[in-house]
Amino acid sequence: MNVERYLTPAEAAAELRVSTDTVLRLIASGDLPALRVSPRIIRIPVPAFAVFQAGRRPTRRAVVRRKRPTETAFGVGERTAERQPA
Repeated sequence: MNVERYLTPAEAAAELRVSTDTVLRLIASGDLPALRVSPRIIRIPVPAFAVFQAGRRPTRRAVVRRKRPTETAFGVGERTAERQPA
């Protein structure tokens, strides 16, 4: 059983009966969710495509950004061995 999980922009364009450029514009605007596999390869998940075809807007997930300290604090809270005077 070979079930395809992803569509190419050309396959999505054929399903929607539009040009590949139109599909790429939909991806760029965020209306059609897609994954960029490499700089030249884009894949559209089949479930996301089905949601788009049904006329529903995909839910946008918020990107969580955590603040990281800009400098690493080495030695903070560490104890060092005391040197004995010779």
